[in-house]
Amino acid sequence: MPVILDESVKQLVTQRFEELKEPVTIRVFSSKDHCLLCNEMLQLVEEVGKLSDKIDVKHCECSEDHPEAKKYGIKKHPALVIEGDKDYGIKFFGVPAGKEFTTLIESIMIVSARIPVLSPEIKALVKKIDKPVNLKVFVTLQCPYCPAMVLRAHKLALLSDYISAEMIEASQFSELAAHFDIFGVPNTIINDGISNVEGLVTEDIIVKAILDALDKGGEPTPFT
Repeated sequence: MPVILDESVKQLVTQRFEELKEPVTIRVFSSKDHCLLCNEMLQLVEEVGKLSDKIDVKHCECSEDHPEAKKYGIKKHPALVIEGDKDYGIKFFGVPAGKEFTTLIESIMIVSARIPVLSPEIKALVKKIDKPVNLKVFVTLQCPYCPAMVLRAHKLALLSDYISAEMIEASQFSELAAHFDIFGVPNTIINDGISNVEGLVTEDIIVKAILDALDKGGEPTPFT
């Protein structure tokens, strides 16, 4: 998987990064043990990080038992976390190349802004969430609808301390995708399978699905 950015892409991203407001840290997690595409993930993020002095890239080559991995809830590789003043629960599992490269860039922009652009109605709905919620947005690198769904999930994670949101590249984590019966993308799994949302939907539909899932209760069945 080629990840070297050509000069035209670098120029476009550099121009986009001129609008960065606050510093952003990108934490890359890799492993020495049979980590497919870990080197590609690190290379991509390092190239992106060089395009703005407001981006700091940190690398942890560590197992899931490492204190840093435990702190950020990293149990699979390659992974990255985008944080600002704190960890907002915004993660990527799998290399965000292809159409997901846009998701990486725009998630950096979202975190740099610190406050997501969402309607007052959405913000009021999100305030009703008072329990931890994890969103796993399964994508493929060719999917034209997936980037928007991931960005919507990331915006909700930035808005609420109760929400965390992960992009998961389905082909790079095929066993995890099979565990959740992912046959089409985007597909957003809520709290490890208590509920899910198929396709690209608006933020209000995502939040209403979250609230319905919390009302259902029940125990999730996390992949191990």
